[in-house]
Amino acid sequence: MDSPPNVTWNHKLWDVIRLLYWTPRFVGMGSITEDKFPADFKALKSLRGDGYRLYARNRKIAEALRYLSEQEEVLNSFFNIAFAIAPDEVLSRLLCAPLGIPDAGPFTSFGSGEIARRYKFGEGNVTQPDGFFSTSKSLVAAELKLGSACWPEQIAKYVALMRWEQKETGRRENLGLLFILPEKSLESNWSKVGLNVLNRRGDHPAQSSMIRRCPDEFFDNLNQRKLPARVRQLFENESGHIRSDFERLRLAAVSWTWLRYEISKIEGELDCSVRGDQTLKRLLAGLRAQIEAHRNTGIVEAASAAP
Repeated sequence: MDSPPNVTWNHKLWDVIRLLYWTPRFVGMGSITEDKFPADFKALKSLRGDGYRLYARNRKIAEALRYLSEQEEVLNSFFNIAFAIAPDEVLSRLLCAPLGIPDAGPFTSFGSGEIARRYKFGEGNVTQPDGFFSTSKSLVAAELKLGSACWPEQIAKYVALMRWEQKETGRRENLGLLFILPEKSLESNWSKVGLNVLNRRGDHPAQSSMIRRCPDEFFDNLNQRKLPARVRQLFENESGHIRSDFERLRLAAVSWTWLRYEISKIEGELDCSVRGDQTLKRLLAGLRAQIEAHRNTGIVEAASAAP
């Protein structure tokens, strides 16, 4: 396997900036279509061509912050920055353990920007994982949900990403996808993604009640029209490897309540007189506080999740 790339946490902040660029509603801006222009308004022709739009601010700051506090993408940004900084033991405990994957790392965390460059996606929206982590033995992904629905083709996109990474750096022993959801959605999630029936395939007895596997017909039942062209092409060219990856993929789901509790447990185990522990406690406390404050996690209905 090739040596891991030098991926540092500051790249995650640039991912946030890209997110804001492509999603102006997050900064209170709404697009103005030409039919909404005032009769006497004359926009510069250079700002009305392909790739340009006119926007107007349509939210005040308090309303904008409240809106942001219930968006999956925003919580995902906190998650990615924290897990890009957190030590390997934390990633192993919070992401690998629920999947029954024994891997102590070291972990490399890839954000959307790194992924687009790594697999030469260009500006195309091929796949944007909520979390994607690599070790010499494992590839583990995380799909974060607040209220939006899950669907089988989301799993397919993660399998495609894992296939691209294995083409770059070699086959992995373990492949895993962890869903993090509101507690009320844990059961319905499996039926929505077509995995409502347990398929143990020899999992350890202590883990079999939590872990799902894709059935043999899962790949053939995918709606190919819901997949980006690059993914469809990969599946056609690498169908044998892709089927094997689907068979090996472990899937599990945990609640935001569980994640908050586990983070709190780790905080309680730290010795804040030790510099490293003090830093880790501050990192985890910030992530936990945002999970508690963010709306629609199913934990609490906060009065305000915004600073």
